[in-house]
Amino acid sequence: MSLLSYRLPIRLLVLCVGFIFAKDLHVFGTFDFNGNGKSEIFKLNGLAAPLELVELSEDGSHLSLWQYAPKNEESIVDVKFADLNSDGIQELIVAQRGNKNNNWLSIFEWNGQSFVKNKELLVNVGQTADLIRPSNLASFANIFSASISTPSRSSTVFSLELKEGAPVKSTSQLNTSPLISNGYGPVYVGMFKMGEDGYAALISPEGNILKASIFSLSNINQDIISEILPLNGARVILGPDIQPFDQNNDGNQELLIPFATDEIYALALTDSGITFTESKLSQSGLFGMKSAAGEDEINSAILNRIESGLYDPPLGINRSTVDDSLIILVSDTLMLGDSLNMFILPDSVGELYSFKWSAPPPSGMKLNPNSFKVEWVPKREHIGVVDLSYFLEIRLKEELISGENEFGDTHQIYPILQNKDSSFVVLVGDTIKPPKPFVLIPPRFHRVEISTKDIKETDRFTFDGETPFSATTINSSGIITVGVSANLSWIKQDKTGAFNFISSSEKPDSLVTLSIIHDLSNNIFYASLLPTLDSLSQSFDLEGWDLNRYKFPEYFFEGFPLNMALDSITENNVVSLLSSDETTSGLLSISSPLYDQQHRMTISYFGGKPHAIRGDISVKENGSHKTLTEIDFESSFSPTNINIWLNPVSRDTLVFHADSIPDTLKTKASFRSFYSPVKVINKILPTIVPDSTTIENPEAKEPLVSQPLDSLEIKPETLQEIPDSTTIESPLVLPDSIK
Repeated sequence: MSLLSYRLPIRLLVLCVGFIFAKDLHVFGTFDFNGNGKSEIFKLNGLAAPLELVELSEDGSHLSLWQYAPKNEESIVDVKFADLNSDGIQELIVAQRGNKNNNWLSIFEWNGQSFVKNKELLVNVGQTADLIRPSNLASFANIFSASISTPSRSSTVFSLELKEGAPVKSTSQLNTSPLISNGYGPVYVGMFKMGEDGYAALISPEGNILKASIFSLSNINQDIISEILPLNGARVILGPDIQPFDQNNDGNQELLIPFATDEIYALALTDSGITFTESKLSQSGLFGMKSAAGEDEINSAILNRIESGLYDPPLGINRSTVDDSLIILVSDTLMLGDSLNMFILPDSVGELYSFKWSAPPPSGMKLNPNSFKVEWVPKREHIGVVDLSYFLEIRLKEELISGENEFGDTHQIYPILQNKDSSFVVLVGDTIKPPKPFVLIPPRFHRVEISTKDIKETDRFTFDGETPFSATTINSSGIITVGVSANLSWIKQDKTGAFNFISSSEKPDSLVTLSIIHDLSNNIFYASLLPTLDSLSQSFDLEGWDLNRYKFPEYFFEGFPLNMALDSITENNVVSLLSSDETTSGLLSISSPLYDQQHRMTISYFGGKPHAIRGDISVKENGSHKTLTEIDFESSFSPTNINIWLNPVSRDTLVFHADSIPDTLKTKASFRSFYSPVKVINKILPTIVPDSTTIENPEAKEPLVSQPLDSLEIKPETLQEIPDSTTIESPLVLPDSIK
């Protein structure tokens, strides 16, 4: 049976135990179980099998060594690795959930060629029952903890070992706290080390807060501290990727908590309580890959984890071997005439203490000690691949060491240093520097609109925003449409933009807030209502329902009606998530740009008058965007119908050169931006602007469309638009050579 002919059943998950990410790929590594000097990784929820061990070849390609698929419709929740029999080889511990709740834990042993499941039953000391459905699994040495969202909202802690080939599991101890037990969000567990002590953290996200309780492994029945922590827009915890990490190199571990929206938070225990800060690893694309992720994407993530210090090279394997087996790390590409100015200091609070070359650099390459940049201008003899490597010592802080000698006390300040070996590859091209191109980036519009009769003509909304946001109010026969739009192409990388469009009337006594987050890089759509209509969380994966709908986001809803379902597709390709014949008083429309599609969602509702529309758009370093929208309704808001669809658009980034591009550069110019392919126009006439680029007034482009006068029905056919790539949103300025 081909992949395209295979259809999965509807996957509507209504959960009080947390989201199950059947389409999220989790990668663990690196290993070298077969001892052949090549890196190996485990893939959880890949396309080939639920759990797979793959070997990374020298060219970066993947070779499958072993696969495992559970029976009886069970699913794998998490995996951990530990040496349970002290033979120097790690065992694979697999946590599953399904119908046989008492058989949720399995042990696999490496036999030299593959993993073999231990067929002995897990024996519990005291014969205690483990009727649980775990959300994730954590480990500390040979101590394990599994989170339990239902029914107890707790975690179970136990030790595990292999004695004469038979697994032995200690009596399970349950731990929870009043803060965790009284809630509705999913429950996860993590374990970390501080000093000589081990700790377990029980966490549960609810809306924009995280409930956290920390327990000592020496006294698991009593929590040390419990706190409520702000999430600041981070949504959907990636349970299998929760892990300990000493990011400060102070000997004490923090607990890294990755989110599907690409934030990574570090939870730590200090003398003053719990700290919860965004890690320096955040927004780096280290986690949250889809099951269909390719080899290059996986290799890049693994290499980034190694470079970040999350992963160590496998035992007995040289660091350079690991790097070579993953991917060639190209730091920069230069043409003859270009200059290299590469900053060498890592993102840390420290400062440079020492620098030295680990291998002879190319002629003319030097470190500028004032700017901390490697400076170099390549010559013709450098054409091709240029390797450079160096050793850094970063001074993190200083320590006063006191002692005594024959004359009395002594005191000396010693630096606390962090060592870092760095290797880079620079490609030098055989051509002169071409003329500076003119790049035309297509517009990518994000829009929020509300159409309702509840807004009076006398109501005045005040807009407080910045470029690139703009607000619009339209009155059409008593139906008022208020909206805010923004061209995401105008927001620079690593920047944010915010707006507030609020009614001039006084703030109502009672408000219902609808929050919508759309992470455009991971294509995750998250919506929540406060106060909630229902405490259960729901998720929808259209690709699991229909493989042809893989371009749609993964949808997550909190506080929405429980009768939501994937129940129909109209002839106009509109997908329904909620359908009813109840009376409506307004229509909310959200539109966001994907790679080559425009995503649209309409929510018909019955409720109070819209009071305010707030929003924030952040742009990551790689150019991807995340939008946050909050809408306040007076007194009430009840969704009655929710429909979604995609409109195809063409977003070609056009690169104009005054002269033809040299042959040696043509292949290097065929790059791709985050959102769109690039078309290179080799030559352009001095007096003629191509027909594909039409100069328009930005205010006239894609106006906000009000709803029909007599109803608020959705008519997708009226929402078709001219492709965004055919519009220039700002005055065209051509290069000097062709003016």
